[in-house]
Formats: sequence, structure tokens, C-alpha cells
Amino acid sequence: MIDQGILIGRTDGMDRAVSSFLNRCRSASYFRQISEMPGDSEILPQIILVLQHWPEEYRRDEIDLLYASFPLARLICCYGPWCASDGRNNQLWSLSVRIPLEDVQLRIDAEVQVALGERAPLERTAGLDEVFEFDHSQ
Repeated sequence: MIDQGILIGRTDGMDRAVSSFLNRCRSASYFRQISEMPGDSEILPQIILVLQHWPEEYRRDEIDLLYASFPLARLICCYGPWCASDGRNNQLWSLSVRIPLEDVQLRIDAEVQVALGERAPLERTAGLDEVFEFDHSQ
């Protein structure tokens, strides 16, 4: 279990992701949008879970803000069925961050292990083969 997490996005239809995430955090902050996050926050999350319902729901500047504000946090973007082809059309989220809703529980478990120092992290620049190995080597 990690100490602190951040959950971002609309939670409707993402019950599996939300419950899996909240069950692994002692404390979690929730923001409906990235822009709602306080700029000078005292929050130091170990993991950030972003829920994405449709393509381009988040802008490049918002994603860059997450990376800049929390450079040590593990970032997961859980996407729903409307976003399945996003990787072909745009690259707002790196391949190592994006995970479909049906696989999110395994990714959250893996990222908790990373945050606790029990597992090597998946690099943000990882290729598809490295992402596959990370997700399926538990």
C-alpha cells in the first residue's frame, strides 16, 4: 500500500480502476480535471491515476503540467473503449503510461510495487515490447 495518490478524471464507468486504485492508497486526492489541482500543492503522490473517457480529453499542456509538477510520481492513464485507437492517431500519452481499463488492476499493482521499491520501473520512453514485458512479468 502506498501513502499518497492522486485520482484525476470522471469516475463514471471506471469503477474497476477507481476501486483498485483507492484500495492501494492510504490517502488519495481527487480532482475532476487537471486544471483543478492546486499549483503550490503540498501533495506528494507516489502514483497518479488519470481516467480518460474520450480521445484528446486532456491537452498536451495539462499532461506536461503533471510531469513537471510530480516528476517522481508513477503515472497511469487508464483509458476507456472510445480511446482504444489513440496510440495510432496521436501521442499525447506515452505508450508506457497508457493502459486499457480491462488491464488497469495489474498495472496499478505493478506501479505500487515500483513505488515501494520492490520492482524496477518501466521507463516513460519504453517501447511496446518493454511495456508488454512489464505488464506480463508479474
